[in-house]
Amino acid sequence: MSMPKKKSGMKIGIAETTLNVPLFAELYGYGPFLGRRNRGTRDPLYCRVMSFTDGRRRNMIVVTDGVVTDDGEARALRTKIAKEFETEPDGIMFAATHTHSGPAMSSGIGWGEKSEEYLRHWRRTVIATVRKALQSEEEVTAFAGIAPLSRKLGVNRVNPKRPTDPSIRWIQFKRKNGTVKALLHNHGMHGVVFGRTLLVSADWMGEANRLIKSRKLADTPFFLYGAAGNINTEPCCKQETEGEELLKRIGKSYVDDLEKSLKAGGKEISLHPLQNALERVRMPTVEEDSAQMRENAETVRKINPFLADRFEEMAILHDRGKRFPVRLDLQVLRMGDVAVYAFPGEPFVELGRRIMEESAFPFAMPVGVANGNGRYFPTPETFDMFPDGLATRKASYGFYEIYQGAGRFMPRYDRNIADFIVTRLLNLNLK
Repeated sequence: MSMPKKKSGMKIGIAETTLNVPLFAELYGYGPFLGRRNRGTRDPLYCRVMSFTDGRRRNMIVVTDGVVTDDGEARALRTKIAKEFETEPDGIMFAATHTHSGPAMSSGIGWGEKSEEYLRHWRRTVIATVRKALQSEEEVTAFAGIAPLSRKLGVNRVNPKRPTDPSIRWIQFKRKNGTVKALLHNHGMHGVVFGRTLLVSADWMGEANRLIKSRKLADTPFFLYGAAGNINTEPCCKQETEGEELLKRIGKSYVDDLEKSLKAGGKEISLHPLQNALERVRMPTVEEDSAQMRENAETVRKINPFLADRFEEMAILHDRGKRFPVRLDLQVLRMGDVAVYAFPGEPFVELGRRIMEESAFPFAMPVGVANGNGRYFPTPETFDMFPDGLATRKASYGFYEIYQGAGRFMPRYDRNIADFIVTRLLNLNLK
């Protein structure tokens, strides 16, 4: 009688590299045509890579301290990495931490010109960091847990009565000698402590990572931005002096809760098997003709001239045969008990909760702004706030998340976008 084959040990590799933002590169976030040009660095941005391998297959997550991920850049680099390092392209995920004090990396009219100097540097840095991560692969044991927040750090900006993300999901990767090689943590809250600052910053996520290092909770922290399209810090958007105090308060509270949970101990989890799925999907959107686009422009002219101009430009393009389909990359990486779900935009917190509750895997993590910048994925209740559509003439949160896509020549999503994208992610065919 033959004995069952013993599984090979799971190895992870982790590496981080500082990103250098050129002087006067435009920063991204807070609105169009702001002219936010970098005048210096408050705290550094990083590119971090984590790889998982069982000796036969590999999954990899590349995280950049930035506002969003550009789908074109992600696809090009995924192909390059897969070829250079002989790995499966579908197992490579790109994500951003969503700091609003990082350089523009995605196209958007008026939202900051992309710096080609920075993008060249970023591409080189990603490849170099991948190489370092693969060279650092070693066998680990994984422990997972959930750290409840002892105090509410954010606010639901669309409806303050609705929930925020109440916890931190974490995975601790320990070497054979008991030291912690890496700590992955996942939480959903916008990186908007600092307002229209002209200094580069990784925002509260960078402060949390700094504290994780300084408290020696792990050699390398690894943050995955969760579902937070409708969640801001509370308060938010402060200038440097006020922001410093708020940043330290949020960072300390967050890492205090995380450290408490780590000390209580997590559950040992399996990282076998490795599977992945990547699919480009056409999103359900509202189709409008050029006459409707021009009507939209007139409706919002007084409350949002920027959006009115974009509707008029879309109408001109539509008259010339241009159409505006939205195709985005949906992806899932599975590492045994862990499943990481990539939303190519900003899902509302409710979508992340559904992923965690409905996933077939014990430890599910939603990740926002991964593999693309498809704008916001609101709940049906958000659409119901505007039963007359644009005629409601409200320019506050809720309206913003539904209609601002026109600023990138994107139509608004159908009311069922939340169910559509969650269902597609949960049903991707893992291989």
